[in-house]
Amino acid sequence: MAGRRKRASRVLLRPRTENAAVPVHLEAPRHLRKAVIDFSSLSLPIDVRRALADAFWNHFGVRNASQISTHWSNIKVFARFTSQHPAFRALADIDGDLLSRYVEWLNAQRRTNGQPWAKASRASAYNTLRTLLRWLARCRPRVLGEVHFPFNPFPLRNRDQPSVRRLTARALRSILRACERDISALRALREKGERERARNNPVEAYSIGNLLDVIDRRYGGIVPSHHTLTRAGHHSVLVAVRAHGGTKSVEPYLYPRAESLLPYYLAILIHTAGNPGAIAELSCDCLQPIPLLDDRQMLVWNKRRAGVVQRRSFRSDAAFDPPALVRELLQWTHRLRPQAPKAARHCLLLFKGARGINAWSATTAKHVIKHNFLSRHGLPHFSLASLRPSVLSALYRASGDLQQAKAAANHQQINTTIRYVQGPEVEVQHRLRISALQSAFLGHISRSRAPQAPVADPKSAGTAPVPRGAAVSMFGFDCKDPLSGTAPGSRQGELCPSFLGCFTCPNAVITADASSIGRLLQARDHLLAAAAQIHPARWEAIYAPLLRILDEDILTRFTASELAEGSRLQHALPPLPDLR
Repeated sequence: MAGRRKRASRVLLRPRTENAAVPVHLEAPRHLRKAVIDFSSLSLPIDVRRALADAFWNHFGVRNASQISTHWSNIKVFARFTSQHPAFRALADIDGDLLSRYVEWLNAQRRTNGQPWAKASRASAYNTLRTLLRWLARCRPRVLGEVHFPFNPFPLRNRDQPSVRRLTARALRSILRACERDISALRALREKGERERARNNPVEAYSIGNLLDVIDRRYGGIVPSHHTLTRAGHHSVLVAVRAHGGTKSVEPYLYPRAESLLPYYLAILIHTAGNPGAIAELSCDCLQPIPLLDDRQMLVWNKRRAGVVQRRSFRSDAAFDPPALVRELLQWTHRLRPQAPKAARHCLLLFKGARGINAWSATTAKHVIKHNFLSRHGLPHFSLASLRPSVLSALYRASGDLQQAKAAANHQQINTTIRYVQGPEVEVQHRLRISALQSAFLGHISRSRAPQAPVADPKSAGTAPVPRGAAVSMFGFDCKDPLSGTAPGSRQGELCPSFLGCFTCPNAVITADASSIGRLLQARDHLLAAAAQIHPARWEAIYAPLLRILDEDILTRFTASELAEGSRLQHALPPLPDLR
């Protein structure tokens, strides 16, 4: 008979370290990027400092650096409040009355210009303290007494914030085209460097190909600093770098700089409709295959604030879609990754700046946008925070489907999507849709109550019935069947009431040839010219929706070269009839 089986040890052994005997004080200073979080420097009682430090690092310590910095600033606000209340001497003094006085103190704070703090700022300072106290009550039950928290001291805290100005679909497309031009120029630059390296002409000592080979062979693929190049033995490299425009001109051949990453970041941000901070933190493994779909790939990223994984699928063969951009960035930054800080090596967006190799951030993007991107492309000022609601609003206006916008935004609740797409343009579109539905409903009632007139025989009237089949509309576009009743408000067997705007019908056939694009441009100019002659109310009700769809949805699908070719054929088309 076999002996009894030995009981397995379920004690988890901690690995031994050199400083294992040294106790870690939660109040000790900790460096976070360029800031220092030091609870011992706060003017708080000792037991309060220790308790808040315990809750802070155990609850907020796993979050990213920007969130930790925000909560640390809120803790310093509470320390400033307690310094003005000498009666607060120990942790036992924290109760509901103290929290109520803290809320009143926050409401009394003023900025340097005399304006009160925003309600969101006051709520953030209070919520940080409340979160830490609740953590202490839950995880350290004997440390803190019973505390009655004020109920909703800052209701509707985000209501008083100014709404983000949304960009039109044309403005978004202009930004994307600017990014595509910069990406194409950077691709051509790297291809030129590879061609020069393939030539390997030893006669041209200062050619860009020979210089790139020397940098890869002697300096690990990183252009050395000016201090290094001025030393003995590096003079030839210094002369070659200066001959090709300096370090800023040579580095994009090998790896990206901050201004080189901006078009890739903006293109991915607009395509994904993601949050600026979350897209800036894309990791190297953000691309995932989709089973049974070889022509598409999934872009996956982590949204820390929501605590969930975001994902969108894109075509893998499109030159300017996120999958192609991600693969390009992985190949472009492979020289920087081994020498990057350990915490940044997993980041997709790496660049070399004046202070070394860094990971991309939304703050860096804001600086580069203001520096030269807007003026170089002639773009109006825009903020990163406006891109996500602008893309979702444009998607909703084009589709009219909130569920589609919700899926694109990766929202869990549709109420969140509604807050993103709400705006003056959407409200106008809603009113026009409601007015059209009401008109169709009232027209149906009036037709049903009207006496039925005898139907005249077409032969006896001397007129032939409208033939079925394909037809050409007022603006010259082919329609499969204008009597099919496909468009909203039309009935089968009757001529479509929107026959003059067939490009907005789901039954329309619009090709990408130059003649069709020329008719589209001619229709746009014709509608714009009619705006000065038609009554504004009639224009807004009938023709403005057609122009908006044509200008912001259909024409934006064509490239600049296609639009230019169609514009050349526009004047050769026959004139359109006047609109009334």
